[in-house]
Amino acid sequence: MSREGELTKNTVILTFGKICTQFISFMLLPLYTVLLLPSEYGAVDLINTYASLLVPLFNWQFENGLFRFMLDVRNNEPEQKKIFSTVMTTNFVQVAIYLCFYLLVSPFLQLEYKQFLAIDVVVNIILNTMLQFPRGLGKNVLYAVGSCISASLTVVLNVIFIAVMRLGGYGLFFSSILAKTVTIGYLVFATKAWNFFSFSEVDRECFKSISKYSLPLMPNQLTWWVVGASDRTIIAQFLGVAANGFYSIAHKFSTIYITFYNLFNMSWTESVSLHFNDSDRDSYLSGVINSMFNLFGCVCLMIIAVMPLAFPYIIDAKYEQSYYQIPILLLAVLFQVVVGLYSVIYVALKKSVEIAKTSFYAAIINVCFNILTVKYIGLYAASISSLLAYMSMALYRYFHVKRYVDIKLHRKNVILLAFFLTATVFAYYSRNIWLQGGTFAVAGIYSVMVNYGLLQSFVITLKRKIRERR
Repeated sequence: MSREGELTKNTVILTFGKICTQFISFMLLPLYTVLLLPSEYGAVDLINTYASLLVPLFNWQFENGLFRFMLDVRNNEPEQKKIFSTVMTTNFVQVAIYLCFYLLVSPFLQLEYKQFLAIDVVVNIILNTMLQFPRGLGKNVLYAVGSCISASLTVVLNVIFIAVMRLGGYGLFFSSILAKTVTIGYLVFATKAWNFFSFSEVDRECFKSISKYSLPLMPNQLTWWVVGASDRTIIAQFLGVAANGFYSIAHKFSTIYITFYNLFNMSWTESVSLHFNDSDRDSYLSGVINSMFNLFGCVCLMIIAVMPLAFPYIIDAKYEQSYYQIPILLLAVLFQVVVGLYSVIYVALKKSVEIAKTSFYAAIINVCFNILTVKYIGLYAASISSLLAYMSMALYRYFHVKRYVDIKLHRKNVILLAFFLTATVFAYYSRNIWLQGGTFAVAGIYSVMVNYGLLQSFVITLKRKIRERR
């Protein structure tokens, strides 16, 4: 199979596990905004924010090391056993360390739902490893099914616990933790993980190699937390938990957008790592990066264009303040997509230190701007600081990565996308329904035209697959 075909196949498989469940989750936003107060939703989101900080802090990014090193030994079962046993045993140690830490600090935490910090972090440490394990084996279908189970079950349980049993914020936590636990069980049995695990297979040199790759990713992940999630802490501190609820709802749309990019990015990371030494590497990478920039740039454009028309029907009126943050956060995530497209080159070269360094600069920009301006421009401080952070990171990596690979973005496409985004954002804030409707139509035509080749290729591939099955 060609590299492009392999990339498409893996992306489709990984995306299948998310499309339906993300759509259902998105459609449940009216349920959340009607039944949960902004202060309640904000408190839940704050706990999730802290959990997203603690997981990389205590799992040392070993799940990423597991995936990267498993790529090199796909036809070597003894080495696979050694890597998996070493990482999983390390996970057990990490869980023990975290629980001791939690018991020490919990008496000093004045947070609602704080007990869920203990359970959620532990479950996520194990789940992250079990999700990366089938990917490392080349069994992306198992990953997709596992993700589908986790997301689908979370959605179903959310409806039961929130709408039926009226458990409020507790219902969100119960559904999430239960769904993740079931997913771990599925992945253990689907991969027959017991055949790959033995304490006798734990290897010191393997641990050192994975540590050397994974530990530099810790500060990188923590700085990503600063860029993407520290906003909630600053908002809660200066503006209150209810304001964090508004911001969290606004962030939902950009989160769904980046989720679909991350699915592509997983297969993209694998493809680049496996084919990095090909003779036509630079042209291959440039071609894919330009195609994906056009595609995800237009997805961002279309979401901004449709949001003024859809927002009143999706979000309850008490979350009206969320409306003004959405386009800024979507633009921020577009730059995050650019960052991701270039980051896989560092992964292929195993230059995790470079990943951490560039992320650190962006984190400093994010926090400084946020703290200095939050008292003056309120929620805009959080969204604009994220935009500036991701923009600076994207520009830095674009020029820095040229040291290793000669990748060129098509300037014409960048200028055109910038023009249409500017016009669409202007229409968004105008609150003029006719201008917004016209902009939506023009953005749709542009998006189809610029991605026509990609869409045509997809249709041809789909028709061929259908004929083959017949």
